[in-house]
Amino acid sequence: MNAPAPGALHSPSFRRLIRLLRPHRGAIAGAMVLMAISGLATGALAYYIKPVLDRIFIDRQAQMLLWLPAGVVVIYAVKGLADYFQAVVLARIEEQILRQLREALFHHTLRLPLRQIIQQSHGATLSRMSLDLTLLQQGLTVLARFFLSAFQILALIAVVLYMSWQLALISLATLPLAFYPLIRFGQKLRQRGQHQQVQMGEILDQFSQSLRGIEVIKTTGAESFAARGFHELAERYYRLMMQMVRIQKASVPVMEMIAALGIAAIIYLGGSQVVSGAMSAGAFFSFLAALGMIYEPLRQLSSANNQLQQGLSAADRLFAWLDQDPEPETLDTDKTPLPSWGHWQCRGLQLRLGDELVLRGLDVDIAPGQTVALLGRSGSGKTSFVRVLLGLIPPTAGSIRLGGKDLEQLSLAAYRRCFAFVAQEPILFSGTALENISFGDPEPDRARAERAARSAHAWDFLQAQGGLDAVIQGQGSNLSGGQRQRLAIARALYLERPVLVLDEATSNLDSESEERIAETIEALHGQKTIIIVAHRPRTTRLADQRIYLEGGRRLEHAPSED
Repeated sequence: MNAPAPGALHSPSFRRLIRLLRPHRGAIAGAMVLMAISGLATGALAYYIKPVLDRIFIDRQAQMLLWLPAGVVVIYAVKGLADYFQAVVLARIEEQILRQLREALFHHTLRLPLRQIIQQSHGATLSRMSLDLTLLQQGLTVLARFFLSAFQILALIAVVLYMSWQLALISLATLPLAFYPLIRFGQKLRQRGQHQQVQMGEILDQFSQSLRGIEVIKTTGAESFAARGFHELAERYYRLMMQMVRIQKASVPVMEMIAALGIAAIIYLGGSQVVSGAMSAGAFFSFLAALGMIYEPLRQLSSANNQLQQGLSAADRLFAWLDQDPEPETLDTDKTPLPSWGHWQCRGLQLRLGDELVLRGLDVDIAPGQTVALLGRSGSGKTSFVRVLLGLIPPTAGSIRLGGKDLEQLSLAAYRRCFAFVAQEPILFSGTALENISFGDPEPDRARAERAARSAHAWDFLQAQGGLDAVIQGQGSNLSGGQRQRLAIARALYLERPVLVLDEATSNLDSESEERIAETIEALHGQKTIIIVAHRPRTTRLADQRIYLEGGRRLEHAPSED
């Protein structure tokens, strides 16, 4: 009875979902038994019409007035209990699978190469965790409905065959006609479901960008302009959803019309047999009731198939994302021995992002304990070089060596653990100051966190807000830009790693705080390898080496100031 969705059954995504169900075989088998009991109870209800009509309303047997109603109550009780327990069992399986996919999606996204992540909009990535999982959940929910409806249909077919196999063959001849709209409408929904997920990703991305740029929108008075752009996306999504609604809603009346034609023919033919005495009135109405009840689970199959097709469309996108190759050696980072930090050098380093060559033949040498200033205008390639240095993006060409060893010979996870990095835009998380400073440490050291906060000159404002227990809102929205940056620097100092990389890390600080950070860098001078990306000379005055970039190339001398 899985015929309503033949395309779905041969879908690779469907087969992968079935593999996810295999560990739950025992629970599924129990749910199937309960479904079979529910189906038999449905068939019993249809059959029960015959003795009710023949013995009570026609033969007027008074003793049946007690037993037959009691039998109806018992049947409904059995059916209700079976429906309840199978629904709970299947819901537990469904939620376990969704939890597994949700965790796999998050874990795999963290392990993907940075290049692949930055090429995707945030909205498209978020839609996988939101819309795609929601649609897949609906698909898993209705998958159970296929089997329940199948058991009900089989039980009801048994009733109609028992009552009159001749009429049953005539009526069941219309079933293939009922399956056609299921197949056709399901194919159309799956095609449009893929567009639905893409467009929802665009809407989420636009909304996310507007939230990040709310100050710019308000100060430029561009609220109406931004709203018009969002309106266009919302209008496109609305039109697509209305197409899908029309397809979904059309399948039910089409099936009901097919059912009406079959029932009309049976009323004429069966009525003729009752009039001639070849069939009792009770048997005919029992047959007619069972036939009518068959079309109800068929109608449910139509609705379930529509949702299943949308769920499989979402599964296609989820599995395509999960099938992307992750970075090598990014698991068990704490168990990988940390390489000793030695002389770092690159030769002929090139990096291409898309069609643009952003780094062009760089030769750089960084000695242990050296402080290096990386200077250049915006777009000169400084951030790209830092990403390659940190091991976040592999170079397109050239070689990188650490302590005389090629980078390919080292564990990528262990290599990254040599660095403490502070980005130009500070990233903070919801939680306490301690949780932000010790991020990634399952057992935070409060004394060490306080030392890092003092060194980063973040302790002054933290102490006024509760110290390490100060509450930090998402993205540090309750802190000033300079406070966020000092907290991010404290997190880097907490790691106590051999290399400290500051990518314009003092750009949001006032002069006094920047001077204090310079004092921190001076205290660390010679103890750590320090890479400073900056425009202003204040934090680079201690640099042992200055590297000037322009257009992705290294300049031999400082560029002339305009």
